[in-house]
Amino acid sequence: MQPLRVFLRGGRGSFEGTVQVFYQGAWGTVCDDDWDLDDAHVVCHTLGYPRASAYYINATFGEGTGEIILDNVNCTGSESNIAFCQHSGYISHNCEHRQDAGVTCDGIVPVRLVDGASPNEGRVEVNYQGSWGTICDDSWDINDATVVCRMIGYPGVSYALVRFGEATGDIFLDDVECEGSETHIAQCTHGGYGIHNCDHSRDVGIICSGAAELKVRLVDGPDESQGRIELFYFGSWGTVCHYSWTSLDSEVVCRMLGFVGAIAYSTSSSYGRGTGEVLLRWPRCSGKESSLLECDPYYDLGNTGCGHTYDLGVSCLKMDDLRVRLVGGKSDKEGRVEILYLGTWGTVCDDNWDLSDANVVCRMLGYERAENFSCCGAFGPGPGPIVLDEVECEGTEANIGHCRRSDYEAHDCDHSEDVGVLCIGHEVSQESSTTMTTNGSKIGLSQPATYGLIGFLSVAVIGILLGCIIVTVMMRKYRRSAKEASSQQQGKYPQTANQNCYNGPQQDGEAYMELDAVPHKLPKGSSRDRGEVFETPRPADKEDAYENMKM
Repeated sequence: MQPLRVFLRGGRGSFEGTVQVFYQGAWGTVCDDDWDLDDAHVVCHTLGYPRASAYYINATFGEGTGEIILDNVNCTGSESNIAFCQHSGYISHNCEHRQDAGVTCDGIVPVRLVDGASPNEGRVEVNYQGSWGTICDDSWDINDATVVCRMIGYPGVSYALVRFGEATGDIFLDDVECEGSETHIAQCTHGGYGIHNCDHSRDVGIICSGAAELKVRLVDGPDESQGRIELFYFGSWGTVCHYSWTSLDSEVVCRMLGFVGAIAYSTSSSYGRGTGEVLLRWPRCSGKESSLLECDPYYDLGNTGCGHTYDLGVSCLKMDDLRVRLVGGKSDKEGRVEILYLGTWGTVCDDNWDLSDANVVCRMLGYERAENFSCCGAFGPGPGPIVLDEVECEGTEANIGHCRRSDYEAHDCDHSEDVGVLCIGHEVSQESSTTMTTNGSKIGLSQPATYGLIGFLSVAVIGILLGCIIVTVMMRKYRRSAKEASSQQQGKYPQTANQNCYNGPQQDGEAYMELDAVPHKLPKGSSRDRGEVFETPRPADKEDAYENMKM
């Protein structure tokens, strides 16, 4: 007699659901006639769980599909597979799918390491019925330690039995014997929860080795930036439960995938239901982590209590290379920041705007850095859309489109909050983008455009110089002829100066920003109401016009 493959579907996770068995190449169900807890125990043992906590009749988790394979099942509870229990015979029944049997198995036992110097070491503690307790060292070996390390994300074990002090709570497990291939400790044999002959001087501790790994992907979305979240954890892909998920958790997932941040997340399997384990629930991220493994999950990986009905999806913000310009300033080093988006120039809202953000903009335009930044429409309100809000650059990004920010045109601002910058210094690198000023706007140019502009200006200058030389030669000839004619006439012709040639720099005034009151965002940590500005007195010396504006 061959054992039957067993699968649970429709419950909160792989530990619960309608019982399905695989017979002659197809999945079918079990009728609930004579179904009881002993039968449920055997099903749970087959799936690697220590026992069943409940059994169900009348298709509690939904009606299955296919044939009804078994009926009148009568197990003692000690069988290793439901095929070895008494039953009426394969596909011999008087039932309908509304009588499909179900079970809930004792879930995966969460584990943690306590009192170690780093996350990969410590005293092993398990969570049973809401409380944390320890494991006694009877029969404990490298195989047991391997399973625990795998549960918390580490591929190997350095030391299988180390002391990390005595706990004060319960001792939950003793005589644990794993083969080493199990995915969680509940699949190993042990003496039973709370059954032991130890004290806390024998509490088990371990040191795991290798880097913890967790891969992530987005599935079944319209493009690579959105879809159902799936995690690859020790050989298989699983999904994420949406309960207690926040936008901060989404930020971490999107950054793991190389995106700038998250736009939104979706619940209730908006991108379809996944397969495999539901691996993660309530990770409790701060939003700054580079991996979900750095978060502080309330539930361990694999212990979620969720079904695929609640599979989570996310939409991430792509990293774009944006064009910027400065508008409304008195020189090309200053002005209102504008972004080109979908063919239209728009502005940036001042929420979270600071010197790091301004530095990125100035370097994009070929300057060394930002000397100052402004909020509150200091350079006048822009006429177009508000393209970006909540910009948070580290200051090292090559483009403002690489910074954390809101989605395009998603904001809570008006143009009285448009940001500005004052840049300082020029980049000397040959690879720096070259800039030009048109109508008071400074725009970054690509290298081909730069070379074309230089060529045009060179030809124009040469043409002007040649024109001046020709005019000068002609004037000298004219003067010589005039002198010869003057000997025959009374008086002299007046000399005519050439007014069209370059005669040196003109004194047209200097390009300094002159504002009697320039609004600026106060330094972070200062207390002010929304929109409050402070005034900087206009300096008497234009050369020092910005010295008092530095923040």
